[in-house]
Amino acid sequence: MTDDTAPHAPADTCTMVVALRDTPGALARITATLAHIPVLALAYAVTSTGTGTSAARAVAEIRLPRTHAARARNKLNRMVDALTVSEPDSAGAHAL
Repeated sequence: MTDDTAPHAPADTCTMVVALRDTPGALARITATLAHIPVLALAYAVTSTGTGTSAARAVAEIRLPRTHAARARNKLNRMVDALTVSEPDSAGAHAL
């Protein structure tokens, strides 16, 4: 017997991709920003190293329930380190 009302079935989740400056404490700021939002998975990777005056870049992929997506997006957009916040379609989504 299966439970079709599972709270976090794959169709009920979304993945947000945040491009940001990799500064000291950036990952901690993401976790603090989303402290009151149920995060199901979080991946953080540095994508380029800083050279000269430019800061290193990173990408965070965050999976969360779709019902919390708008709130999370608004909070992440206000982060000082965030450059872009997107919610790619399922075909272009990265695996966490």
